[in-house]
Amino acid sequence: LKSGARPRRPRLTPARSARATVRRRRGLPSARAMASDADTVLVVPAEDPATALDAAQAELSAAGLAGDDRLKALSSIKVADMLSLSGKAQDAINQANAALESCEDLKLDVGRGAALGVIARICAAHGGTEDDVELGFDSAQDALRLFRKLKEPKGEAMSLWSMAQMEVSFGKGKRAVDLSKEAMAIFQELGDAAAETAACETIADAYVTTREPRKAAQALSRAAAIQAAQGNKLKEAACLHRLARVWLQADDDGQAAEALAKARGLYKELRDSKAEAAVLATQKEMHLGAGRFADAVGAAKEVVSLYNRAGDKAEEGRGLLRIAELFLENNDTEKAMKMISFAHTVLQEAHNMEAMNELSEMFGAVRHAQAKQEMHRAIEANADFIHVPAKMVVDPGFNKRIQESWKEATKTGVF
Repeated sequence: LKSGARPRRPRLTPARSARATVRRRRGLPSARAMASDADTVLVVPAEDPATALDAAQAELSAAGLAGDDRLKALSSIKVADMLSLSGKAQDAINQANAALESCEDLKLDVGRGAALGVIARICAAHGGTEDDVELGFDSAQDALRLFRKLKEPKGEAMSLWSMAQMEVSFGKGKRAVDLSKEAMAIFQELGDAAAETAACETIADAYVTTREPRKAAQALSRAAAIQAAQGNKLKEAACLHRLARVWLQADDDGQAAEALAKARGLYKELRDSKAEAAVLATQKEMHLGAGRFADAVGAAKEVVSLYNRAGDKAEEGRGLLRIAELFLENNDTEKAMKMISFAHTVLQEAHNMEAMNELSEMFGAVRHAQAKQEMHRAIEANADFIHVPAKMVVDPGFNKRIQESWKEATKTGVF
């Protein structure tokens, strides 16, 4: 992560003199203000990252218009966290560094600790270099020491959770489980369901790292149950979908199918076509893994029907292309080409160039496969005359039909 200048992270060590500590604390907000800061910034979003990012950015804009530097700094931290969850690593680290400096200038200790925690989580999610590892662990440990000094339990739990994510990122699953459980106990005591769910998910990630999928499934089942009790159907469905994937890792198709059915039911109730289609895609992969080709095609067809009902022509066309892929992988080029033809009809109405490019690539792949099949059939039919092993690809010029097929394929850009 290119963060420019390393963030200033004053370490809370005994070497700091009492006078320096007093001087640093002069002008700090009251205990009530610090509690308010904690409520503002120490938050695990209950909604999806995109929605949470929009809300945080709106809050940041409002703080800027109002000239509220304190709220602006705290909102920047939430924006950085959501940018990271949205996959925008560089924007996230830049935002977090700027927020950390603002909190230091404004003497917002809670904000400083929260920013350090976000930096740790960014490094855990997107880092990979030795510098990222050092920055992530240092930031998480500094945040934990700070919040323990401030006696801020929510901040302490968030810091433990951040440290757990760092441990997961670098393959230390057992340590991550211990840290996450410690954080989860505090979240549970505070009644923070969203944060408790997040800790459960990190425990699941840790158990996946240690190759214990059944223990990961237990953690995700708890996360889903917490969200069900909160009435958050969207988050519950997301937990159930993750649970299904973990059960597949445990080679338990029965449990996976049950979790997928529940997740799909919730998404259907919420009318979230995209998420429901993702569940069907997992269902398709489950069937393929078990050798149930017809069931896999059935799941893929349900995706097409889903987007047809939603009126999304582009995704409906893409769904047809996914079916074509299945038939192509099964060496059924005739049915694959039929699906491509249907997709072409649908995508003409969508006016989506990206989808049309995908169609063109799939068409080329199927034509290529058809040409190979024709050549192999011709070789097999004339094996007694050409005296070569059937698997060898020879000059197709010996047969007029193969010559014509080759010329046609060349013209269309397949070869």
